[in-house]
Amino acid sequence: MHLTAVSFGSRGDIEPFVTLGRGLADAGHHVRLLTHPEYAPLAARSGLEFVGARGRSTRELMESDEGRDVMRRVRNPLVMMRRIADVIAPELRLIYEDVVTAARDADAVLAFPATFPALDVADHLGRPAVHVHHVPTIPTGRFPVPAPYIRAKTLTPVGNRASYAVDAWLLWQLTRTAADRARRDVLGSAAHTYGIRQALAQRRRRAGAIVGVSRHVMRRPRDWPADTVLCGYWWPLADTGDLGPRLADDTRRFLTDRPPPLFFGLGSTPVTDPGALTRRVAQAAHDAGVRLVLQRGWAGLGDGLEDPDIHVVGDVAYDALFPHVAGVAHHGGAGTTALGLRHGRPTLCMPALADQFFWGHRVKAIGAGPSPLPVGRLHRDRLAAGLAALAGNAAYTARASSIAAGLARENGSATAVAAVERFLLRGRH
Repeated sequence: MHLTAVSFGSRGDIEPFVTLGRGLADAGHHVRLLTHPEYAPLAARSGLEFVGARGRSTRELMESDEGRDVMRRVRNPLVMMRRIADVIAPELRLIYEDVVTAARDADAVLAFPATFPALDVADHLGRPAVHVHHVPTIPTGRFPVPAPYIRAKTLTPVGNRASYAVDAWLLWQLTRTAADRARRDVLGSAAHTYGIRQALAQRRRRAGAIVGVSRHVMRRPRDWPADTVLCGYWWPLADTGDLGPRLADDTRRFLTDRPPPLFFGLGSTPVTDPGALTRRVAQAAHDAGVRLVLQRGWAGLGDGLEDPDIHVVGDVAYDALFPHVAGVAHHGGAGTTALGLRHGRPTLCMPALADQFFWGHRVKAIGAGPSPLPVGRLHRDRLAAGLAALAGNAAYTARASSIAAGLARENGSATAVAAVERFLLRGRH
């Protein structure tokens, strides 16, 4: 089969699609990936056909004046979502055009459901769509939709299930004018102007859904539809260099000193005052009596910091680094959370955006770390307490090690490939 996968976002959003695509390619399928040009080497090393999206990448958007204005609204998630919608609105026509080009000769489209242009185009071209979830957004009463404006662990079963429809309504409400214009301009005058009912129906039209999360981190909700497969994680591929840059010599030397350090990084989460946050992190580390590997990330942490107990790194291979640290404190992105648990490391999530609050609650629920500490509340004393818990709580370490053993026994990519084939071959009969 010829398959087109569509994904936009940070590396954590793209890597699952690359790994899944590699598994499908190894099974004999032709896989084309549409994403930001910066990920072309990642796709090439995995044997996928690459199509570069023409709009600004997520990082370019976040580092623009508009993106910095978005981050100033982080304490008000609903206002922040409105600003995000304003920022991406000019990009929508390009996205629709690029998806049409990439999917025109495909047998099926693979996409995360919130990437609604991919679902629109698949429907327009008469192609089946497989929903690919690295973050579980299938309605359930077990937990609310992983969204930045929902910071509670649960809203009761009724509220949890309702939150998915509310989230779909918000996305439709925030993007409908720009999306209707782009849909009409690219797909033609016959393309539907979507009301909320059509938007909700669009999310239900699928050949099937695969979820790249382990049962050791999240049990499959009993109220999920039968066409939804909880696969296990799809790990980056060591044989293609997908794990990122290896460790520098000075980093290796720092890791060999004692006691073993903690990792601290905010990944793709930018902050408004990286200098002030760097100073606060350093003070909290000293208060907790811990050493740190501090990652610059999109936040730009660590500039000008001179501290023998804090080692600043840039882009680094987590699979090479995490085995040598005592614990990981990070933004709570899906991929980073999974990799920390893969290496049996107790975890502190410091969420700000997207699904990060959801993963923070999952880490706490499975006993692998303390309660999430939002970036907006990273006060010195609270952060020091969290870092001390990562370094000194044996129960967190034991539980994280147990989870790592369970993850090692799974082959999520193989399960996902088999599910995709089953969905699409069933549709041909």
